[in-house]
Amino acid sequence: MLIKNVRSALISNYEVLKLLEESQEAQKQVQAVDPSVEYPEHLRTVQFELTEYLKGTPCSTQTPEQIANFLQALSKYELTKAEKLQILNWRPRSTVEIYLIIEECEERFSEEDLEEMLDSIISTLPRDDDEEEEEEEEGVEVEDEEMMEADE
Repeated sequence: MLIKNVRSALISNYEVLKLLEESQEAQKQVQAVDPSVEYPEHLRTVQFELTEYLKGTPCSTQTPEQIANFLQALSKYELTKAEKLQILNWRPRSTVEIYLIIEECEERFSEEDLEEMLDSIISTLPRDDDEEEEEEEEGVEVEDEEMMEADE
């Protein structure tokens, strides 16, 4: 196999998921027209496993509008394409996670910049599990208060 371009483009998990879904739909349509067409079982397994994995990540709830808003919100920060892509794919919930994604983060950004960046990420790329996390935090706070009252 000959690789012509080592890295011709970076694509997000959202784009991978959409391409997989389109590919699977096209395969179904081809098989509906001509049932004798068969696709390798390994291909179908990889497509299924990858699709199921990506449906469990933040990209499953993203929309093109959210991604455009996200890129616009982060345009004021000097981030590389790869850093923006990683933030988009993993959708961090804390500044600690941002530190893990951005190279030399403490040298490039102040704590306030990171907090603003995190607020922008959270507001432009909402996640389904954000609501669940808030409910869990509230539940923990209630349990802590009950335990403190019981100790008194």
